[in-house]
Amino acid sequence: MAVIANKKNQEMKIFADATDLFLFAAEDFCQRAIRAVREKDVFSVVLSGGNTPKSLFVTLTANEYKKRIPWQQIKFFFGDERYVPASSEASNYHLANEYLFAHVPVNPHHIYRIPTEFDDPKDAAKAYEKTLREAFHIKDDAIPPLDLVYLGLGDNAHTASLMPLNEVVRQYVAHSTADNDHQLVAAVVVAGSNMQRITLTPTAINNSRDIIFLVAGANKANAIREVLAGKHDPLHYPAQLIHSIKGKTIWYLDQTAAEKLSSGNS
Repeated sequence: MAVIANKKNQEMKIFADATDLFLFAAEDFCQRAIRAVREKDVFSVVLSGGNTPKSLFVTLTANEYKKRIPWQQIKFFFGDERYVPASSEASNYHLANEYLFAHVPVNPHHIYRIPTEFDDPKDAAKAYEKTLREAFHIKDDAIPPLDLVYLGLGDNAHTASLMPLNEVVRQYVAHSTADNDHQLVAAVVVAGSNMQRITLTPTAINNSRDIIFLVAGANKANAIREVLAGKHDPLHYPAQLIHSIKGKTIWYLDQTAAEKLSSGNS
């Protein structure tokens, strides 16, 4: 594994392959959970969507981690969700439930699923924002102190459901004070598919203690190059909006995802 601190509060960890990446990520998750629970009795984590986290979930269900991780004291949230029933195979919650929650002794009351039952997705976004505030016992002008947010990266450089040119991304690009905004959750429409999604905003993500991107595969190499080594253009490369204000932004990349970074960045 190569570790590169390429910007302030940002670093990359480049692994030989995806197997090594997820083995490291699982042990890191375990250590973070143990440390957080020892210090403050709870560990709050946001899970990413898409297929990439499946390998992490499967690794975490090994007997070693079932015994070591303080599952009952972890609160699980979601970074985004497709506006489909929770039983749908397209649901991020469904994937997490099938590959993680069903196999470890997590407290079911500590799983905060993004609701998709409202007629209007905007109402669902408001409901999840209320859920976040209630889970952390904070007021409407406060931002939840999440310990860790996991994110993936699409081959179009989107993360969570912050898609190129979508309305939430436009808002955050247009207003330099967006990091001080208090909106935590937004409903968005994915251009081309007309699919509704719910997503955490950059404000909610960037105010977490640490952010970890999990990115594997050669199909992500172009996006990685643009986001980490290209010009600053978050309107077209929304992952550039993400940066931890309070801790670190860490990129876990396998060698194929990192292959198009220049020698100065790899």
